[in-house]
Amino acid sequence: MKPGRVETGVGFLILLILLGIAGGVVIKQSRYDESIFTVALSKDASSAETLVPAGASDLQEYLPEGMVILTPVETFGPGNLSEKIDGKAELYLSAGFLSLRSQRFVETGKPGRWLEVFVYDMGSMRNAFSVYSTQRRADAEDLALTQFAYGSANALFFLLGQYYVEIIAASEQMAEAMLAIGQNFIRENPTSAEAINEVAIFPKASMIPESVSLLAENVFGFSDLNNTFVAHYRFGETELTAFLSHRQSAQEAQDIASAYHQFLVENGGADVPMDVAIPDARLVKLFDAFELVFVQGSFLAGVHEADSKDLAEQLALHLKNALAEAAK
Repeated sequence: MKPGRVETGVGFLILLILLGIAGGVVIKQSRYDESIFTVALSKDASSAETLVPAGASDLQEYLPEGMVILTPVETFGPGNLSEKIDGKAELYLSAGFLSLRSQRFVETGKPGRWLEVFVYDMGSMRNAFSVYSTQRRADAEDLALTQFAYGSANALFFLLGQYYVEIIAASEQMAEAMLAIGQNFIRENPTSAEAINEVAIFPKASMIPESVSLLAENVFGFSDLNNTFVAHYRFGETELTAFLSHRQSAQEAQDIASAYHQFLVENGGADVPMDVAIPDARLVKLFDAFELVFVQGSFLAGVHEADSKDLAEQLALHLKNALAEAAK
């Protein structure tokens, strides 16, 4: 059956429309500027997830002489951080991560001597300290760049207010360039002084230097315990971990201490009598280790996974006295 004139006319009209669309696409593609690109945002993605035009970057302001841009700047938010640091994103997200800017730079005429700058905006210095302290490298050498700064063979790490900055180099010969970038960043980003008082509370005797770190959540496998500082101690051949967490009130500290004690008992722990007098303290033996938890004012504190009952009690007593002194 042959199509009628109406059907033929409609078909011809549709064909003309399709040809017009195809022509428009060709014209649009011919005007595409490769120097400008963006990433579409998901509904829940941060506005920080938009890539800027290639070549434009405020990070280049911190470069020393002789260094130029190697790659465009990248910015990431909570929704796509894992695209840049797959496997570590959860650590940053749990600590309050807001955004990341990163970019690679290279020494002019030396393609093998490049580095990448990472600037994490963590929202506060405490949040920044959490990721800085929990990722501290074994070969770290402390630097006087800021209150919290260290270097390694091919990298530089430091805190500045709410920013956690990493500079990773492809060559160990770039220490001078990394330091210059760090100094320039600090000079151009003045911040108000912010103290992390808990770091200074821990007793100094027998503490392993620079071992204080801040755990953001799910501390020691207990979901109700968060924002907890830990410090590591060495007594002869034995290492112990002390911890403290400042809560909103003494009642909150008591509630969490009771819940943590219950958590230990439910997971196979048994209460053990103490030989030192620490009010509101509980000592639990869990398998072959001792857990001691107590409350001092609005602080929850204690000793984690100690091999020795006596050393656990000794360190807990020192920590209690330090907390009492800090409260004066």
